[in-house]
Amino acid sequence: MDNWFTSVPLAAELLKPPYKFTVVGTLRSNKREIPKEMVNTRNRPVGTSIFGFDKEMTLVSYKPKTNKIVYLLSTTHDQPSINANSKKPEIIEFYNSTKGAVDTVDQMCSIMSTSRKTNRWPLCLFFNILNLTIVNAYVIHVSNAIRNGTKPMKRRPFALQMADDLMKPWLQKRYQTVTLQRNLKLIIAEILKINDSQEGPSHDVPKTRKTCNICPAKKHS
Repeated sequence: MDNWFTSVPLAAELLKPPYKFTVVGTLRSNKREIPKEMVNTRNRPVGTSIFGFDKEMTLVSYKPKTNKIVYLLSTTHDQPSINANSKKPEIIEFYNSTKGAVDTVDQMCSIMSTSRKTNRWPLCLFFNILNLTIVNAYVIHVSNAIRNGTKPMKRRPFALQMADDLMKPWLQKRYQTVTLQRNLKLIIAEILKINDSQEGPSHDVPKTRKTCNICPAKKHS
């Protein structure tokens, strides 16, 4: 897991039922759970590691070069083990050997991203969810195609088809709204390939107003 997602609360939550998942991921240096002793870079030699433990969690602070520290959180490891050859913590060795999938997902999301420029953080989160959803759906599509002996779609046509299939039920529901503006209804009809002339007969508004049965008769005099 990369530092975009990794956090102590998330790691603790994933350990609980029904998930029971362990996590190994990088942490950003601004996380408040990181002790100050692990953040200080001035008095530490290059290649040194500092470990911290809290129940099922292990936090390591590793200094690979001057003025740089890498932070990793693991709920898989529970020992301050150091690789004898590379002198790196085993948590980092494990992360480096498995992070290829994270980099691949990041690359796939960036190649065809739904993200747009915005100052609203909920939209940023929503765009990221959309990107991950498209990637996950495409992985399932390719897996099903291979299992069924068929040729999978290219990723872009698949994403467009998926978006179209997700929109249609909502467009059809919106199209049935009686109070929908005429211009919007025509646009939806064009997308859904509906002949708008097939609509039921329109009811013309009468030019003269009828007498109100509630108001007294003197009101109409």
